[in-house]
Amino acid sequence: MASEIPYEILVYIGWEFKGWVGRPLDVKPVIRHNVRSTATFSIDADHLRAADLKSPGARVDIYRHGEFQMSGPVRSLSGQFAVDGALTFSVEDDFRILHNWTAWPKPGAPLTGQDVEYRTITGPAETVVKTVMAENAARLGFPLTVATDQGRGAVGTYTFRMHPAYDRLFPAVDQAGIGVTVQHSGNGLLLDCYTPRNYPHRLSPESGTVIGGTYTLAAPTATRVVVGGQGEGVAREFRQYPDAAREAQWHDVIEVFRDARDSTSTDVFAERAAETLAEGAPLAGLSLELSETKHFRYGGDGLRRGDIVTAELDGLLYTDVLREVRLSADKDGDLATPVIGERLDDPDVRLAKSIRALKRDNTDRSAR
Repeated sequence: MASEIPYEILVYIGWEFKGWVGRPLDVKPVIRHNVRSTATFSIDADHLRAADLKSPGARVDIYRHGEFQMSGPVRSLSGQFAVDGALTFSVEDDFRILHNWTAWPKPGAPLTGQDVEYRTITGPAETVVKTVMAENAARLGFPLTVATDQGRGAVGTYTFRMHPAYDRLFPAVDQAGIGVTVQHSGNGLLLDCYTPRNYPHRLSPESGTVIGGTYTLAAPTATRVVVGGQGEGVAREFRQYPDAAREAQWHDVIEVFRDARDSTSTDVFAERAAETLAEGAPLAGLSLELSETKHFRYGGDGLRRGDIVTAELDGLLYTDVLREVRLSADKDGDLATPVIGERLDDPDVRLAKSIRALKRDNTDRSAR
């Protein structure tokens, strides 16, 4: 049984390096593709870095087997009054800035100069993400470096009006075929994009790579969307957006209404419809327990978040993106559990999606 914890945690206050946590009591990062990652870790209450981690502005970089996993600020702390107790810290990934920064219609103008209804940008997904985040970093005076734009991802149209950037960029950016990362770099953050790769090996119990896990399958919850624009009563504008291919495949019609009374833009209508259809798509989610060896493992040249993975279970093939990796290490060893696709039976995922939908709709109404 392994006793060594293969994690190293670098501690900062702001951008100033303070030291290391080389052997946390336990550490549990959840690394996600195009979603904010999180982590918790515990240390002894008398640890040399305890005071630094309790300070306002404390942040960490987390490494596993020498490979960077995530960086971000400490957002909460829990502990015990006992002298020999433990302290547990919760960390949010720096991807959080996509949720926390508001995308102004005219980011280069003052508040009094926001004289357009919506900002509309059309281009490759990577170009749009980097343009929007760079402009708003400049507006906020925040030390964000944006890596050179390579124009990756499908071309799309995106609209913004005082919304959290994430709400207007995703899931469209994800569907465009790129991933977005934000991580600590020098005296600030670095934003970049990557293209998910096709993982070359098929995972299956028969091959010995999968030793356990569960999976769920779910039919679509939306096949066409009716968007309601501005106006009252019979004067209100409605537009319909069907997914004919989905209806033909499932032999079903599921109609969903989406409000867009905050805009008269057909680009906004189409974007709202695409969001709703994406959220109502059929789901296949697998949570796999892998048998890691020196030839097959998560990280390095092995399996990575964002990989497009094919797994064979009960003679059926499932292909989807590796969206989440649940890592953990304690006195009993080191474990990596990849989640391929979206698990419909995960209550945390269902709750998070419901809350996000409510917040997004409230923002749409508030920004009218």
